[in-house]
Amino acid sequence: MPYKQGQRVQYRNEQGQQAQGKIERTEGQGQQSRHTVMNEKTHQTEQVPENQIEREL
Repeated sequence: MPYKQGQRVQYRNEQGQQAQGKIERTEGQGQQSRHTVMNEKTHQTEQVPENQIEREL
């Protein structure tokens, strides 16, 4: 599923833990895309590959 800037999503962070955040920026297309996500709990941005996003909230 193509995710877009501004969407809230549930994803797996670098440590493999479930997290939630808002997509700030998207680069690339399809399975190769990467998203900059603002983590709701830590308020830090993370680079998240498309395949680590589990669902839209």
